[in-house]
Amino acid sequence: MKDVFPTQKNTDSTFVFDLDTIEKIINNKVLYCKKIEGKDQFVRTNLNYLPINLFFALYCRATSFCPKGRNIIEVEGNFKQDSTFFSNRLLLEVNSFSKLLKKQFLNRGKDPEYADSPNKSLIILKYNDLTKKSKERVSKALDTISVSYFNFINSFQKQNIDSLKRVYPLQILLEIDFALFEGKGNQIQLPPPPQPAPLEIVE
Repeated sequence: MKDVFPTQKNTDSTFVFDLDTIEKIINNKVLYCKKIEGKDQFVRTNLNYLPINLFFALYCRATSFCPKGRNIIEVEGNFKQDSTFFSNRLLLEVNSFSKLLKKQFLNRGKDPEYADSPNKSLIILKYNDLTKKSKERVSKALDTISVSYFNFINSFQKQNIDSLKRVYPLQILLEIDFALFEGKGNQIQLPPPPQPAPLEIVE
């Protein structure tokens, strides 16, 4: 695992954080936007140091890209079931996620349901809040993703790992889930937008 996810340190070109500091980062986003812009970002989990994009999660700048749905794998938690799912329906487990990563990375635009190319494949990891329980769920999700990616890289039977990581990059975007929830975890139904008044036609 350390060959695929080597230990990272804060440098002029690298920014390393852990989930315990994410609240501080978001509350001081003006400061941290300057710290992370142009740097490789890594989150430290129980198992590894994973590459992750925090820049857009902080909304330092309007997103300058709009990825196709086929290039995105969404990973998010479920309030009621206290579980984490990907692609809106599949329980996040190493075996099933490893299979999806393989399809995404090796598709190269052939099947319209999977990624156009390996470098366009993007995992969006959504979290609901910054409570301890939510951070634990995100940490477990990151560990599952890292083991799945390790399995994919390892399937090439120890070819040059750095080269493989460049061809098949692991790209994770951390994003706050903006769905509104009431106290019991039920999604709030927002009222419909007001209808415009009819135009008065004067002859």
